[in-house]
Amino acid sequence: MNVIDLRCEYARNPLGIEARAPRFSWMLEDNRRGQTQTAYQILVASDPAKLAEGRADKWDSGKVLSTEQVSILYNGATLVSRERCYWQARAWDGEGAPTGWSEVASFELGLLDPSDWQSLWLGHPAGFNGQGLYFRAFFNLDKPVARVARARAYVAGLGLYEFYVNGVKATDHVLEPAQTDYASRVLYTTIDIGALLREGRNIAGAIVGNGWHGAPKLRAQIHIDFTDGTSVVYAAQNTGMGGGTSWMVGTGPIVANAIYDGETYDARLERAGWCDPAVEPISGYNRKEFWVVAVPVDAPAGRMQAQPLEPMRVVQTLTPVAIREPAPHVHVADMGQNMVGWVRLRVQGARGTTVTLRFAENLNDDGTVDQGNLRSAACTDVYICKGAGVEEWAPRFTYHGFRYVQMEGYPGAPGLEALLGCVAHSDVATRGQFECSDDLLNRMQRAAVWTETGNLHGLPTDCPQRDERMGWLNDMTVRAEAAHYNCDLNRLHGKWIADIHDGQDARGAIPDTAPYRMGSRPADPVTMCYLLVPWLLYQHYGNTAVIAEHYEGFKAWVDYLTTRSSDGILPFSYYGDWSPPIAEATVRDGGPTPISAHTPGALMSTGYYYFGSKLLSQMAAILGKRDDAFAYGALASRIRGAYQQAFWDDVKRVYGSGNQACCAFTLYMGLATEEQQAAVFDALVRDVEAHDDHLTTGNLCSKYLLEVLSAHGRHDLAYRIATQTTYPSWGFMLANGATTIWERWENSKDTSMHSKNHPMMSTFSAWFYRYLAGIQVMPNTIGFNHFAVKPHLVDMSEMTHASASLETVHGRIESAWQRDGDELRLHVRVPVNTTARISVPKPSTHADAGVSIRESGQLLWDKGAIAAPITGITAAEEDGAWVTFTAGSGEYDFVTTY
Repeated sequence: MNVIDLRCEYARNPLGIEARAPRFSWMLEDNRRGQTQTAYQILVASDPAKLAEGRADKWDSGKVLSTEQVSILYNGATLVSRERCYWQARAWDGEGAPTGWSEVASFELGLLDPSDWQSLWLGHPAGFNGQGLYFRAFFNLDKPVARVARARAYVAGLGLYEFYVNGVKATDHVLEPAQTDYASRVLYTTIDIGALLREGRNIAGAIVGNGWHGAPKLRAQIHIDFTDGTSVVYAAQNTGMGGGTSWMVGTGPIVANAIYDGETYDARLERAGWCDPAVEPISGYNRKEFWVVAVPVDAPAGRMQAQPLEPMRVVQTLTPVAIREPAPHVHVADMGQNMVGWVRLRVQGARGTTVTLRFAENLNDDGTVDQGNLRSAACTDVYICKGAGVEEWAPRFTYHGFRYVQMEGYPGAPGLEALLGCVAHSDVATRGQFECSDDLLNRMQRAAVWTETGNLHGLPTDCPQRDERMGWLNDMTVRAEAAHYNCDLNRLHGKWIADIHDGQDARGAIPDTAPYRMGSRPADPVTMCYLLVPWLLYQHYGNTAVIAEHYEGFKAWVDYLTTRSSDGILPFSYYGDWSPPIAEATVRDGGPTPISAHTPGALMSTGYYYFGSKLLSQMAAILGKRDDAFAYGALASRIRGAYQQAFWDDVKRVYGSGNQACCAFTLYMGLATEEQQAAVFDALVRDVEAHDDHLTTGNLCSKYLLEVLSAHGRHDLAYRIATQTTYPSWGFMLANGATTIWERWENSKDTSMHSKNHPMMSTFSAWFYRYLAGIQVMPNTIGFNHFAVKPHLVDMSEMTHASASLETVHGRIESAWQRDGDELRLHVRVPVNTTARISVPKPSTHADAGVSIRESGQLLWDKGAIAAPITGITAAEEDGAWVTFTAGSGEYDFVTTY
């Protein structure tokens, strides 16, 4: 057994964390089966040399008898601002043998106290709202670079910024920092600038755009520590009283920038060497007319917080698949994929040549771009050439959601090399992979991943293209599970829960969007993601910190809903099962709305009120709050009873209207009595069949529809819904050119609500993992330490294989099945220190027949019983269409024969 992949605060070697008691995690590798950790030891020291000697001056946990390897809390000497620590861990295996020590990892704290900030917020004395501002400051390094032990810049720029040292951009981050409610929190970044320093004269620089804030402003300070134990701080003060680093500010080629509207860049205004001491003296940009003294400006009210999530980066580039000329001197590039980011322009033109780039998801009939569904967002970039040969440019402070780029004013005929698509989003790790024999489902999965990642920009947005791009809570209530199967969102979603908390008022009411920029407060009760996302963080990553930190906020939201309820029923609703097919929609003012006509809003609100109360009871139990666990469990029971009394139709034997949404929602939430379940499920099946195996659900209940059908024995029907290619269906979207998932089932260019990149409808991806591949989290488990692999097979002519993998905090889970005639092969990988219930499926044609199962070539199961013991398998049982084995860690290869 080896201890590998050490993480602190869920990151590898993090720089500038805020936790005074950080959390440690690691993975284990062992090629033996059935291996568990029985104990661990952590050493934390101020110097890696101490660890090499086995000394830990900060913390030695000692040998701790525990299987825990996730979120272990530091419990050593008090940590202070900017402290850098080194740590390593070892474990004891199931036989009590210790591993060797892991490789050494590190973590470094940021500026923990307000007094650590010596710098002020600075801006331009004239404001210059709309333009990008250029800041610079000189500082001298009086000692050789070789004597620098550590150099850090602590930087916050609002709305968005790039930081430079000696002419070099200091990070590969883009659109920094992540958006927050600046009245509550402002995120800053800790940057290692040691490799950029030079002896003597240095220049620090920053370009700051408007972003989500308005008039640009900057706060920055540099700390340099030397090997002789001395240190120096360069802090932007500009108070006129001496002692501070004087920052200058000026304007430059970014003459306009806005998130929604785009960026205008006049290359004729560039100043070479504006922050490069090697170029600056001969560039002319040191002339006084280019710079004024930056002045202190009003600070945002929010506290400074170390950015707790992954930065945004350009993660991929795309070349256009075609460029056409629908009108003279108008060229339209097709990127071949609905993407999020911007394009890098390559152009050669005379000085003053203006190239306009318009971005869109749709085309007009004449082949020009159709920006109608962008509403008021201009989504237009402009580049003005300086006339210096081949010029390349990309914007800094905007992003677009688009497939098509219209170029106007481009000199000559652009080739494919004229544009390079830069895909930019939060650089979260890929967590899951899914693939099967059905190409339609593979294309749906690919579209779901593009849709989810394209809406991760420091928070989970609803869409990336129009004048919105908000963190809508109602979408996340169902989107979250699929998102976590595909991406590592532990840190990003943890940050976003804090955004929701920032918008919560004294009554406990939360807003519809977070940060709160649109919608209502109180939010629609369907926004139970405030509790569900932390619960998923616990189940998927073992993250208890978010539950502990925000528990009182969760409780306040449920308590607020109680004040709005009457006898357990919660009547208010704005959205409900939003955006069903148009035939199911409410009609107002002569036209359809996105509100369902047949799914009562009160039914949805009350059901989510029950769901939230149940989750809160479970969270209280985890935190040891037994009284709360009992009280909210009892509240959930009362709500369930009220739901049954209010919405059950004893004549029709259905809940609500009995449509697909009402039936699927009721069954998924466990709101029907045991006696009612069969009737409700039969009604659900009848409704699906009456619609020719098509759905009638909206953004919420489409998820529940597929999962309820599969869980209750009609996986075949769920598969038929998922693989439809006629309206309304996901296949219909793809058949009409979609490469990301739409906001509406209809193929429309309506200006009001027709985003072509909207993750709320991508929830089928969770069904792929949970049912087609069969990887399911089990109740009352932490970070997939216990899980199920239970693939659901469909008719052989339709699907012959499916596979999925999932990177968990314990290691990789794999499930891959393939069927050939009467033989089924199932490969499963179980990480070290976890257990799995592996259900080997029987084809439907042999559900009642005897089955023999071999594992790695050895007969394991025959005639309804274990044939011979096999290492790693600890229990077995037969249950209808599956034979289920309990297995420890290892890789397993099952083969069934008849």
